[in-house]
Amino acid sequence: MTAPLRPRSVPLRLARIAGAATVIALAASALAACASPNARSTPAPTAAVEIPSSPVGAQAAWVLDEINADEEPHIDEIERRFDPATLEQLPAADLQSVLVQLQDAAPWTPTAYEERDRQARVTITSAEVTYDMTLSVTADDLIDGLLFGPTPPEREPAASWEELREQVESAPFDATVQVTDVGGETLQSFGRPGAAPIGSIFKLWVLGAVADAVGGGSLTWDDPLVIDAGVRSLPSGELQNLRDGATVTVREAAEKMIAISDNTATDALIRAVGRDAVEQAMAAMGHADPSLNTPFPTTRELFWLLLGDADLRTLWGGAAGDAEARRSVLERLPAGVPDPAAMSGAQPAWRDGVDWFATADDLTAAHAALQERALTPAGAPLRDILSANPGVEFGDRWSYVAFKGGSSIGVLAGSWYLEREGAARVVVTVLARSDDPAALVHPSLVFGWAQDAAAILDAP
Repeated sequence: MTAPLRPRSVPLRLARIAGAATVIALAASALAACASPNARSTPAPTAAVEIPSSPVGAQAAWVLDEINADEEPHIDEIERRFDPATLEQLPAADLQSVLVQLQDAAPWTPTAYEERDRQARVTITSAEVTYDMTLSVTADDLIDGLLFGPTPPEREPAASWEELREQVESAPFDATVQVTDVGGETLQSFGRPGAAPIGSIFKLWVLGAVADAVGGGSLTWDDPLVIDAGVRSLPSGELQNLRDGATVTVREAAEKMIAISDNTATDALIRAVGRDAVEQAMAAMGHADPSLNTPFPTTRELFWLLLGDADLRTLWGGAAGDAEARRSVLERLPAGVPDPAAMSGAQPAWRDGVDWFATADDLTAAHAALQERALTPAGAPLRDILSANPGVEFGDRWSYVAFKGGSSIGVLAGSWYLEREGAARVVVTVLARSDDPAALVHPSLVFGWAQDAAAILDAP
């Protein structure tokens, strides 16, 4: 339900880490006792890179000063530097606790710095571990995103289908990589077949339902959507920070749903078209087994199943294939959103059915259906919406890239529709899942396979 970070070699323009829930979830889980299996043990560096005095650079330097200090950060200083909307989701005292955890491994030295569009990624190294710190600031220069996570693993790109197959099948987690001609022919397929958890890639079906509603006359792209407690969800995204009663247009919500995987935008769109309409769109767009996602949960409902009453999650998992039983579970979920701090201790729940599920073929069909809708007057905005965030870079020869990624605890997935002159249209899908979220390592590994597949296709 969150948008994965893009690899370090990719500009940071769309890699925004939005919302305090991300801070506590990833900082606490990755940094507890400085013993994450994702961390790379490395000696303390002898030299540091310079951090610029830009607005985001100044805030990054402040964070570094605090995690290198002998005293715990002052609450009033945290409140002065963080965006109020972020502090509404995670109190300053909890942020203070995260920074104190990092002090246990001090001193930290910045060994790499990358900045783009009010966002920065700083590689920080201690005598024990190395992490990437990703930080973003608002137009008022206040911190509204802060994440600490493992540095990208070193990986030799696969130069052939045989090398790619070897990497996928030897990974320490279950994975599927498939390359499919949009006409229906599977060109390459590696790893574990069958339906898999896909995280936020389900938003392709929501977008299809919205386009169908516009085509049917019940909705327009300019219609206002009201943000309130009924649709407010946890990040990723930005709209959860709006006040009750604020409005965005259908198109604005759709753009945020795809480009930054905004969960509140998604739930607002689902409310606008109706749950049944999304289920109908999923079937019409070619999902081979819609019962896997029926009833179709909102992101807020999935967060409750993931972080809330364990008995309800058990009931949900036990009712697989029984739509009415699962609807009764959704009716029992609390109002509002769960405590974001619960993310720090959450475990993978996809084996209990807590996610959205599809095969690579299902996602290929979804991309194809959206491109068909894009040829209609009602679907005219779709190509721009789908291509706003390509996820990773594929090179200039690919003239058009539509992308949606997804992640949850123990789940990382991405699906790309690719066009190039004089060649067939293809969809590249990567689905990774594990009972141990640490085994997924980093998006640069999983998403790098998609880059490799595109490069192999493009080779002479």
